[in-house]
Amino acid sequence: MKTIKLVIWDLDDTFWEGTLSEGEVIPIQANIELVKQLTDRGIMNSISSKNDFDKAKQKLVELHIWDCFIFPTINWQPKGNNIQTIIENAQLRAQNVLFLDDNHLNLEEVKFYNKKIWAKTPDFISSIDDHEAFRGKNDLKRERLAHYRILEEKAKERSSYSDNREFLNSSEIKVAFLDDFEANIDRVIELIQRTNQINYTKQRITIENLKDILSKPNYECKMVKVKDRFGEYGIVGFYALDRSVNTLEHFLFSCRSMNIGLEQFVYAHLNFPKISVVGEVTVELDHLIKPDWIKICDDWSPKIQDLKDIQSITLFLKGACDLKQMLHYLTYKNVEIHTEFNGVNDNNHPVPKASTSILLQSQSLASETQSTLIKKLPFFDEHIFSTKVFHEKYDVLVYSILFDYTMDLYKSKSSGAIVPYESYSDFKNESKEQFISRCEMHKFNNMTGKFYDNFKSDFEFIGQISPESFRDNLEMIRSKLSKPIIFINGTELNSPKSNTSEYKKAKDRHIQMNQVLDGFCVKYDNVYLLDVRKIVTEADIHHSIRHYNRNVYEEMSNELVSIVQNIYQLKFQKKMLIYRIYKGYKLLNTYAREVVRQGRRLLLRS
Repeated sequence: MKTIKLVIWDLDDTFWEGTLSEGEVIPIQANIELVKQLTDRGIMNSISSKNDFDKAKQKLVELHIWDCFIFPTINWQPKGNNIQTIIENAQLRAQNVLFLDDNHLNLEEVKFYNKKIWAKTPDFISSIDDHEAFRGKNDLKRERLAHYRILEEKAKERSSYSDNREFLNSSEIKVAFLDDFEANIDRVIELIQRTNQINYTKQRITIENLKDILSKPNYECKMVKVKDRFGEYGIVGFYALDRSVNTLEHFLFSCRSMNIGLEQFVYAHLNFPKISVVGEVTVELDHLIKPDWIKICDDWSPKIQDLKDIQSITLFLKGACDLKQMLHYLTYKNVEIHTEFNGVNDNNHPVPKASTSILLQSQSLASETQSTLIKKLPFFDEHIFSTKVFHEKYDVLVYSILFDYTMDLYKSKSSGAIVPYESYSDFKNESKEQFISRCEMHKFNNMTGKFYDNFKSDFEFIGQISPESFRDNLEMIRSKLSKPIIFINGTELNSPKSNTSEYKKAKDRHIQMNQVLDGFCVKYDNVYLLDVRKIVTEADIHHSIRHYNRNVYEEMSNELVSIVQNIYQLKFQKKMLIYRIYKGYKLLNTYAREVVRQGRRLLLRS
């Protein structure tokens, strides 16, 4: 066992103790932590379990570990074929995959259908953390996990097409050829040293060897960068063409770009030069085929390297969990990202942490009142009033405030605390039976008839935050922070469900709240707006006015970087102006002293 890139877990009596279909199971905390550690090393985790999908997912969500698994396959089908599909979708080789299961028949079946896979019983788990094959590489930003999320989305959509060529044509694949090796040389060396499946010449060289090749005028060297409508893959290929003999000395691609015809496209783009293929490769090259579903374009990523000379930039993203989709694209922008998103609590209920009312009450409410609310309200959690917005070191706050656009507010009759809960008066207008039915449908725990009665008795309905109170909250946040703030507003378009009264109200509400935010950003210094109205079209609306297709989040990340560039360029210009004024003052002061000195000399002589 040399290099493991994917661990596939059985659940019952492997990942946890017990059988889920027979009752409650006991989590194994060490396994939960191991999955997180492996993910942080760039080693992926998947699931092959004979279980009910919804029940298993719910349990893994409760354990806060569901998001770490890619291509989870939870059904009652044979595991041999299931795991074969997982490996194919992940674009890996079986020899780089470990399967863990307590059932020996399952282990043998999986090995029969997946030659060279590593299959072990749970006894092996304790050896993983220190095993050389699981060393991986530092990936605390979980960029590799983000790339596999794109593969997941593509696999789901590909299954709806009867013809793969049709799917590829619809994928809007774009390639950029880059030669900025100084900024990306570590990535190229990583590709040369680690890539094997689609490394045609398999020449492993050092960084000194690479720099030598780059300096030779007879070599054409390029990095290959790829994106499609599902997301960005980053730099996934490299070639070094010796033009004096028309021969490819290096020609290699990451496995994350497999199955789109990229290798053949680049080969055809270079007009089929000579190449000596060494060993086995996953994708054979053809001297005639020219894929027409890939287009060449300029690099689409805005450059922020010039800001490094001014200051290292750290962004703090706060908002709803949909903002996580921006993180993947921001990993390529040379900025450090800290986050504070809404989450789901142990009751499987979304927690409204992004509300401006909650953010401000984290500072103003007595700790006893906060604790009481956390105990009383099943849609809160112990972290709802814990925020790093006012304390953590960062440069720019990026705040999506769509929760204020939507959530209804309730006021505690005993403490006066403001509580965001539900949208457009769902809860206020529901009967107890309707409330219980809705919570059961969403699988919210502890949202009982007793809670319904207590909440109705203890809290007064206010409705959505008024424009005036919203402006007051923004001003209070501004007064507590000296850092630049970039607010993210809401779109003003019709949604797929705009024929319903709720979604008509949502659009009107967005228009009203955007007007308040527009005025606020104009009035106050050091406040900026990431305006999604300039980015989102009706075709980009996913399933509601507040959720967009993936390409929108890429454009939002590009716009965010542009705003940050402008902020720091202006700061730099201001610093330069102050410096020049200071230098002018110093010169003037020196000149004035010299005049006085000369004047004294003349007086003494006379």
